[in-house]
Amino acid sequence: MNHSIQEQFQQRFDNFQSRNLQLKKLSTQYAWGRVLFFFACIAGVVIMADNKLSEGIGFFIVVFLVGFLVLLKRHQKVKTEQRFNEELARINQEELQRLKGNYNGFDQGAEFVTPTHNYHIDLDVFGKHSLFQLINRTSTTFGRNLLAKWLSKPAPKQAILQRHEAVKELGPKLDWRQRLQAHGRGAEGEKAETKYLFDWIREDNDTKGASLYKSALLIMPLATLAALILAITGTIASGIPLLLIVVNMVILGTIFNRAKYIFEKTISSNAALKAYEAQISMIEDESFDSPYLNGLKEKFVHDQIKASKVIKQLQFILDNLHNRANMMYHIFNLLFIIDVYWVLQAEKWKENTKADIEPWFEAIGELECLASLAGFHFAKPDYAFPTISEVPFTIDGQGVGHPMIKESSRVNNTFDFSGKGGICLITGSNMSGKSTFLRTVGVNAVLGLMGAPVCATQFTVSNLKVFTSMRTQDDLEESVSSFYAELKRLRQMIESIDGSIPVLFMVDEVLKGTNSEDRHKGAIALIRQLNKAEAFGFVSTHDIGLGNITNELQGVKNYSFNSVIKGDEIIFDYTLTEGICKSFNATKLMQKMGIQIID
Repeated sequence: MNHSIQEQFQQRFDNFQSRNLQLKKLSTQYAWGRVLFFFACIAGVVIMADNKLSEGIGFFIVVFLVGFLVLLKRHQKVKTEQRFNEELARINQEELQRLKGNYNGFDQGAEFVTPTHNYHIDLDVFGKHSLFQLINRTSTTFGRNLLAKWLSKPAPKQAILQRHEAVKELGPKLDWRQRLQAHGRGAEGEKAETKYLFDWIREDNDTKGASLYKSALLIMPLATLAALILAITGTIASGIPLLLIVVNMVILGTIFNRAKYIFEKTISSNAALKAYEAQISMIEDESFDSPYLNGLKEKFVHDQIKASKVIKQLQFILDNLHNRANMMYHIFNLLFIIDVYWVLQAEKWKENTKADIEPWFEAIGELECLASLAGFHFAKPDYAFPTISEVPFTIDGQGVGHPMIKESSRVNNTFDFSGKGGICLITGSNMSGKSTFLRTVGVNAVLGLMGAPVCATQFTVSNLKVFTSMRTQDDLEESVSSFYAELKRLRQMIESIDGSIPVLFMVDEVLKGTNSEDRHKGAIALIRQLNKAEAFGFVSTHDIGLGNITNELQGVKNYSFNSVIKGDEIIFDYTLTEGICKSFNATKLMQKMGIQIID
């Protein structure tokens, strides 16, 4: 573990926690201050009333209204800062957890798992103790979904190199990255509801009668107000303003369903919009060197107006429309038909902006993904950025380890493997590290091909797609045996080798579900077929006899993992070695489990 990195996260966590305590104390003071101010103003009004001083009563009422609003605004500001600091503290606590290999409570991204995907299940891309938990520092739906796509499909070389440049620039921007993440988390409780907001934004406006509504807005509020004043002064009959209010009610009735629909679609999106607006402001105000990052930043401009300002306009419109839940709103609505005004404003905003809004949020998601990779890079500065080779069928690395295994217990390996039809045939005793090695290669290939650093001192990989066949199991519901499930998986692998892009395959314990003779024949047939295909990869097996196939097929090499038995102990070094396995430990393992072995 890099102690200087750990110390930075710990210090930031301590600082934010300390600031939280100060803000909590200040918030309590404001709460009590508002209560005391209220009773002081009430006392002032009572004293003025006892002394029949109407001017004094008016003075205290004005002081109360102004003072209450000032105290409320300041109190809300303190509470907002407090919540923001709590998120920053939590973010640094999570970084400390990651450094310790503890992912309890982290988002697993389980809904992104596709059981038939090329490698989701075998490489623990999503779920408990997964790559997603290791890398994910997104806080918006757009960022989260995009990161899942990046983990599921290799990127072209140019995109990978652009991501490398962006990630290296964002890596040192620790405070900026964490603030971007914390702002996004401000809307965590309302993430699911933003779907309805975007549904409304994507829809076409119902603009029927827009010109008539605009005319009504120019005439009716002024007419109603004037009639009220004249009726109060006795200039006109009191029934005239009532008649105008009835006319207003008719107008409101014609737009009621539109206002209600917008209200219902957007009522739960307030916090999310504020979070997006804060994130966009941060991006707009930050300076970047990377053309890729500057290209994303430039997306947040709408007719020379900053996107953050446009989002703030929508917030203001919707905040006012959401006041429909307040009784006072309906009183003013009857007088000034304000439903009409805010519906027209909302639809005008949507008409002017809906073509830009989704690209803005997608750009936020892309920056969040880059910030996630940058956070991973910052926390693991000794991980290497891979070289993307132009030579097809290439993968090799030095000091390659599995990023999900703690550094203190991780054993790194070095290998050099390339060539169409090439196969690394890996033999080894039980628990010697064959499966872990295959996952290590696969996981780092996935990381490298998404634009992330890899757990290696040096790593080279060409443009390819990864396919694994490792955790096949039976399915009682479909009456599928583990052997048949493995055959289905192998067929899927062979079908994926379509010539469009080289396939790097990893097959663990090939044909493990059948007897020795069938397994041997079937494995030889599979290796021969793969040796001729637009693919290369790794096959592990207990079948030592398979090693002899290297004498007849070019490109097939033998590697192994071995163990040493000393007394009653089995010692594993988990080191990849050239040649066929020369050590066996099944008998000793059975004895250690209490099974008596009779010679």
